[in-house]
Amino acid sequence: MIRIALRAGALIGLATVAMPALAAAKTFDNTELRYSVDLPDVCRHEEGPGTLEAVCSPDMDSAKSFEIAAAAAFLLEVDGEAIPADAKPYTIAEFRQELPEGVCGEGDISKVTLSDVAESKDGERTTYRAIVNCPEIKFLGLTPRVAEVRFVVTPGFRYRLMARVPAADAASTKAATTAFFASFKTK
Repeated sequence: MIRIALRAGALIGLATVAMPALAAAKTFDNTELRYSVDLPDVCRHEEGPGTLEAVCSPDMDSAKSFEIAAAAAFLLEVDGEAIPADAKPYTIAEFRQELPEGVCGEGDISKVTLSDVAESKDGERTTYRAIVNCPEIKFLGLTPRVAEVRFVVTPGFRYRLMARVPAADAASTKAATTAFFASFKTK
């Protein structure tokens, strides 16, 4: 994660790196779930009830993005749901428990490594963050994968944001990941 305490020169350098990802993006505006997000144009976009995915080849090649399986791709995902006003408050323990299966497809929690797990509050908005390292799944032909995950809880809604990529491609997709998270806005 990028800390806000960057010097002005470093911030300008970051903006230069992130701009190509933003320049070739398509904005998705979900009025029912009250959010908007930018996803790279070079990706295959799939929408379902409450779910929006950008399935991208790690090298951001549009032709490859339309052929690659989501499990092996650079995947950007937003899931949103309305939650009733009287729902039990969501906790960081629940967040930790959901990650292995929800992000990695791995039921054995001991095989998944979580790091940088954090909770932050901004008024009525709570954000949970983590880096998730998914193990290799040999019988599916999946190499180790790494994901940056954020769950955002606001009055009436919960959003799950994920950027998952084969671990070997994490550095090359960092600018697009940063742009994805920065573009997410609630209304």
